[in-house]
Amino acid sequence: MNDTPKQPQAESAARSAPRRSVRQQAADLGARFAALPPRQRWAIGAVAVLLGFIAVDDLLWAPARHWAGEADRIAQALQRGARRSSSVTTDLKRAVGTFGAVEPPGDAARGREQLAESINEVAKRHKVSGYSYEARVGSRLKDPDAQVLGPAIDRLQAEVRFETTAEELPALVADLESHPGIELVSALRITRNEQSRKIAVQATIEAWTLSAGGRQR
Repeated sequence: MNDTPKQPQAESAARSAPRRSVRQQAADLGARFAALPPRQRWAIGAVAVLLGFIAVDDLLWAPARHWAGEADRIAQALQRGARRSSSVTTDLKRAVGTFGAVEPPGDAARGREQLAESINEVAKRHKVSGYSYEARVGSRLKDPDAQVLGPAIDRLQAEVRFETTAEELPALVADLESHPGIELVSALRITRNEQSRKIAVQATIEAWTLSAGGRQR
């Protein structure tokens, strides 16, 4: 007489048995915990408290400490800015009245195009033709307060080579430095051509733009 295997029957009975609710499972787990020896219950409780503390520290307290530190740095930068504005000299106020207020830097995505347009505008005004132009991003401006309060500021530098006359050069450089799209002419190298009676100029022209990477931390 062949016996029917009992294991498939047991598995079928287990699958057909009703699933226990979460409350029942929790009650069963609590009963098992209560049946443990006191030392094991204390150990499990201590581990649970430690894990809970670590979770709260990572999820709540660590971001709160970061935000509090960031708020303190911003407040200190604002206080230093307020002290600077209160110590502005009369000469600086007169310069602002003469040359106008300083415009904030533009966006990095548009800065390169604006610098090229500004240089081309001045070159046309002074009838400079055939100049060469090469742009690059230089070092960032090092101002800790500016980096705390807003995006970092990059130096966009253009190396421009052209020829002009000695009489025209001062007015040309003055127009470059006073153009709203140009921050300054940071370097100027001049070579005189005795044959053409013109001077070859290599100028480093800067515009400041907001960094595409955003605010530095």
